[in-house]
Amino acid sequence: MKTGGIYEFGPYRQDAGARSLTRHGAPVAITPKAFDALLCLVENVGRTVGREEMMRAVWPDTFVEDGNLNYNVSQLRKILGEFAPGVPYIQTLPKQGYRFVAKVLLVEGGGQKAGNGAGVETAAALGPAPGPERNKRARAVWATLVLCPIAATALTTWLLRPHRGVIPARADLVRLTSDAGLTMMPALSPDGKLVAYASDRGGEGYLSIWVQPVGSGEAVRLTRGPTDDTAPAFSPDGRNIAFRSEREGGGIYVVPALGGEAQRFAPFGRRPRFSPDGKWRAYSIGGEPGGTWGVFLTPRAGKIYVMPSGGGPSQELGVDFASAGYPIWTPDSRHILFLGNRGSAMDENGTDWWVAPIDGGPVVRTGASGAFRGLGMASASQAPEAWTADGGGVIVSAPLADMRSLFWVPLSTRNWRVSGAPRRLTFGTIMDMQPAVAGNRVVFASLHGSLDIWSLPLDTNRAAASGGLERLTGDAVAHSYAAVSADGRMLAFSSRRSGTRDIRVKDLGTGRESVVSTTPLPATNPNFSPDGRRLVYRVSEKETSAGYQVSLADGSTERLCEDCTDYGWSSDGKRMLLVGTSPARVSVLDMASRKRTALLDHRTYMLWNARFESSGRWVLFNATTPGRSRIFIAPVYDSGMTPEAEWIAVTEGPWDDKPRWSPDGNTVYFVSERDGFRCIWAQRLDAGKHPAGRAMAIFHAHEARRSLGTVGIGDLSLSVARDRIVFNMSERSGNLWMMNLADWR
Repeated sequence: MKTGGIYEFGPYRQDAGARSLTRHGAPVAITPKAFDALLCLVENVGRTVGREEMMRAVWPDTFVEDGNLNYNVSQLRKILGEFAPGVPYIQTLPKQGYRFVAKVLLVEGGGQKAGNGAGVETAAALGPAPGPERNKRARAVWATLVLCPIAATALTTWLLRPHRGVIPARADLVRLTSDAGLTMMPALSPDGKLVAYASDRGGEGYLSIWVQPVGSGEAVRLTRGPTDDTAPAFSPDGRNIAFRSEREGGGIYVVPALGGEAQRFAPFGRRPRFSPDGKWRAYSIGGEPGGTWGVFLTPRAGKIYVMPSGGGPSQELGVDFASAGYPIWTPDSRHILFLGNRGSAMDENGTDWWVAPIDGGPVVRTGASGAFRGLGMASASQAPEAWTADGGGVIVSAPLADMRSLFWVPLSTRNWRVSGAPRRLTFGTIMDMQPAVAGNRVVFASLHGSLDIWSLPLDTNRAAASGGLERLTGDAVAHSYAAVSADGRMLAFSSRRSGTRDIRVKDLGTGRESVVSTTPLPATNPNFSPDGRRLVYRVSEKETSAGYQVSLADGSTERLCEDCTDYGWSSDGKRMLLVGTSPARVSVLDMASRKRTALLDHRTYMLWNARFESSGRWVLFNATTPGRSRIFIAPVYDSGMTPEAEWIAVTEGPWDDKPRWSPDGNTVYFVSERDGFRCIWAQRLDAGKHPAGRAMAIFHAHEARRSLGTVGIGDLSLSVARDRIVFNMSERSGNLWMMNLADWR
């Protein structure tokens, strides 16, 4: 593909030479391959571009699977806002390819090959176009072409000069740490001379707080385990550092910046923040999943508290929210900016950044969620992290494709509204997270991670370990929704290896692996039949989730059900538990007749993870409400619904999830956050399926580098065979980097 042209279509401008895409002049976040795919379509506007031709244009020297193209075109449609009615850009022609159907203006240069780009119009050919915007654009193009060199140079100088309040699109980076393990969560002293952070460089397997001069000098260790210490924050005078510690049940401590004894001031607190004037401290309680990675999710029933720095009682921030967390101070020290949801804590669309005064008054919704949705990002996947020194905006880490980057979000301190599109600051290929700001310095953690599937050998009827932990997958893409066959020989999982989620089956004896899903849409949640010959999985369609069944012998596939997101086979393979909404939250599907019969429902609880016990007379499931997830067992009746009065509570929460039976039905395995981390536990049952004794810890995931807590709760999986349990877990390492934002006056 030739490059060098500048193309305009709708509100967008694509500069092939500079490899940039803007919308109304504001940069648009786009991955390199999505950019190449868009350029291929734009250069061939009006012509159908075959799939093979596009594959050669986007990946000229590399063989990739066909699903990569589907993924990148899907990303383009999100970026261009095609889900808004009446704004078509890319047309799909089944079995042929794609066609760019919007009108394209060639502003400058041009790289069309002979016979291509027949629909591209040049600025010279168009002349003055009707309408004020087109007239303005045409005049600007003609001026650029005919201005004398001196005037053109003056114009270029003016455009490139630094402007007050503008953040550069990219900056030079300086590496601050070079650890082999995990170093993250930086904090800068107000004068920018010291950086504090959490690191496992001590070699004991947990995170401690360290502090070192920026630039050069030895690091000093401020805290010691045996639990994780994270999330440091400097006081405005630079003398003290507050941090979160898991010691003594968890809470916030403060320690002198040059070393000394740590003192706890907020039991159970997280994310301490000093106000800029030094008079107040803010923190949150609850609202975050277990673990220490700082992956931003919708907060679960969290609350924010404020207390005087000089001592005195804490007071809850006066906001009536279902969930609130991740507080940072505004520059005036009188307001808190936070991530929250006034409605249901499980409703991502209702989540946004809000500003609340600490002395009471109306809460203002900033509109950050809409700004991020405009870039094709989920609204609840990022939280405010650090104000810039000039008070003009907030720096945040946000997801982009399979990476995270730093963005600057313009936020007005006059009306607390986001005043423009987020601008991308870092352009790495990994996870840039947890920014801290002092003056023009921004320090952040750049993390490498993997999400792999692991196996723990176990006599699952006796809950007795029989070997060491084993990694079952090990490449650079994420693997989730692990399921193991009853005999422990086959593994099924959802993988992004081809660019979109597909279902793969791996023979754990031979290592042979194959793709069994046949849809280009995302496929997740596989589940083996009891005999291991069939597999059911979920496909996320436009308005619903559908279940598909595939034969592992011949690959034949059939659509099994609609409005069904989770599946649990009976031991004879004749019935299946479905989670959906009709005729009830949990229903039973007769595999022969395809008739669905209601089994479990509740007006308040969300019911998930329904699984038959081996006799078929009991069903195991979990019920969730905002901030709480419990596990229940209920009897199964042929006549219909099982009343709530007959549900047996196996756990009480606060967050117990992914329940699975042992083969003999006498033990329940599950994931729990009861000890402050997300770990795997087991609960024995008596003959009546009531809990017998206390729950047993099967696998503790307390290490900083390996964690279940950093896996999205939807992607997290647990599967039980006769001789092993299988689950997915993240493993990460990282270091600190610094960039300088110029004082753009």
